[in-house]
Amino acid sequence: MKKIWIILAVLVWGGSALAERTKTEDFRYPHDSIKTLEIAIELAAGDFHIRGENKDFLALARTEYSPERIRIRSDYDRRGDTGRLKFMSENRRSTNIDTDDNFWDITLSDRYATEMNIDMGACQADMDLGGIPLIYLDLDIGAAEGKLDFSRPNPGRAEELVIDAGAASLEIKNLGNASFDKFLFDGGVGSFDIDFSGEYKGKSRARLSIGMGKAVLRIPKNLPVRIEADDDFLSSVDFDNADRRWLDDNNYETPDFDKSAYGLDLEIDVGLGAVEIIFVE
Repeated sequence: MKKIWIILAVLVWGGSALAERTKTEDFRYPHDSIKTLEIAIELAAGDFHIRGENKDFLALARTEYSPERIRIRSDYDRRGDTGRLKFMSENRRSTNIDTDDNFWDITLSDRYATEMNIDMGACQADMDLGGIPLIYLDLDIGAAEGKLDFSRPNPGRAEELVIDAGAASLEIKNLGNASFDKFLFDGGVGSFDIDFSGEYKGKSRARLSIGMGKAVLRIPKNLPVRIEADDDFLSSVDFDNADRRWLDDNNYETPDFDKSAYGLDLEIDVGLGAVEIIFVE
């Protein structure tokens, strides 16, 4: 009987200790009369969710983390008409960090012209930046499994989108809704699925560099497009169900590209990887 009580006591103590390892903390930043919002998100390994909503606040975030393994910080300041918002976490230890140790759920207002710098480590990430008036986006994502969606059109226009994906599995959806002047994508060792669907307001330029990974590019059939692909015997660029005008070896153009007021000018550079281009409805 004593042995049973000892075992129960150990289980109860162990369960309490496990519960104490996780802490929940909320951050809320109210509306401010600014014109531009600069957002810096620097998160170590973890599980991250970011989305935009039509809310009367700057941002709202909930985090669940292990204080023994993770250190977090958030702050906001204003300089003139510009607000500066930061969400940060860093590892207290160099190893043994699980995604359960660092969970963030961040909601951003879609009422401010926004510049975003996002740096994520080894993570699971689910981001929907649709509807946010993006001016600039710089996303650096490490060994990750992630999804980036632009589910609603950008009410403004982004001057530049820069995405650097390391050993990642990354899906990008409705990229045309981002309404960008320039899109730069650097993919290392991984798999990338990039969908250029969406609402185009003018001519957009995109340059994709694929190292040793594999990329699938989905381009709407009705979108005026020009594609310049650079590959060699160690790489491949394949076109599927394409209705286009041939220019030369790996350069393609739809007949309406030059005359159209909107469209996509796409340049692809492939190292040891493979790119498949699919024209979708």
